[in-house]
Amino acid sequence: MAADAVEADSDLTAEDSSPVSELSFSLQSLQCQDGSLWRNCRDSPTNKENERAIKRLRVRLSSRFSAADEAEPGRTWRQHRSDPEEDASLPRETSAVNPVAAARFSQLRSQRKAPPTHITQDAVTDLTLIGDFSKQHLLPVESGGHQELHCVSAHTVASLIRGQFGPAVEDFLIVDCRYPYEYQGGHIKGAVNLYTESQIQQVVHQASAGAQLSPRNASSWRMRMKGRLSDSLPEEEGSSPRKLIIFHCEFSSERGPHLCQYLRRLDRQANVYPSLHYPELYLLLGGYKHFHASYPDLCDPCGYVPMRHREYRDQLHGYRRKRPTRQQR
Repeated sequence: MAADAVEADSDLTAEDSSPVSELSFSLQSLQCQDGSLWRNCRDSPTNKENERAIKRLRVRLSSRFSAADEAEPGRTWRQHRSDPEEDASLPRETSAVNPVAAARFSQLRSQRKAPPTHITQDAVTDLTLIGDFSKQHLLPVESGGHQELHCVSAHTVASLIRGQFGPAVEDFLIVDCRYPYEYQGGHIKGAVNLYTESQIQQVVHQASAGAQLSPRNASSWRMRMKGRLSDSLPEEEGSSPRKLIIFHCEFSSERGPHLCQYLRRLDRQANVYPSLHYPELYLLLGGYKHFHASYPDLCDPCGYVPMRHREYRDQLHGYRRKRPTRQQR
């Protein structure tokens, strides 16, 4: 019987058996012939040796559970139940953000270092001023359903893309907050796809670490910027060229506004009030649906995939299941 205990103890090194089944098998092998456990016949020398073997089993099992918990915090042992997050049929949120998006955020960081010396209450409540209260918004702001955000029309964004604001705009970026299958089906030219808080946090962190465009991407971007200088308007006297970020989703009613506000919160936390790295943020009124209907020639590819498209129901379910507490619209 002691030999059986030693053999069962050595079986614990096998990687294809679970700790629970190993303990069950070992305890069964240490039973007396009449069916009673070792504690019912513990006076015999053989069962004293069995007792020591069981103690060794418990110590080894305990150490295995502890090592597993340290290697994978929060892991639970599963034999026949799969984790929905690991289901290959569900879309996975990649940990790496498009390096071009991170580099563009780096380029769009404001170089202003000193905050205004004095901020009045009137300036704080003045909705015509940008986030650091240093100047008025460059783009014409439209009334929308989000009082804390500054909405711009599809016509204004189209004019911006075509270069009609001239040297008054140093740089701008359009952030498409729709899900990847929507973005791939058609998006505004030059837009980057960021659809989670984690991705926004990553690009902000990488931008603060000094991420830069590769020479090839930087060159191609400069060429596109030069192409927008036709029909330029005179720069505002006494003001520096602006750096703008425009958010949108399908209708700009939920995902776009949420991530726009999230970027502002991150920016506030990283700066001394009221200084900001990204002081001039906008929301595209009507979202991609309205823009695509008005300016299909400025979309690449020229298509529109609704969030609730029947061909992408599984992907939509996967994205929404990860965030069940907030409507993703």
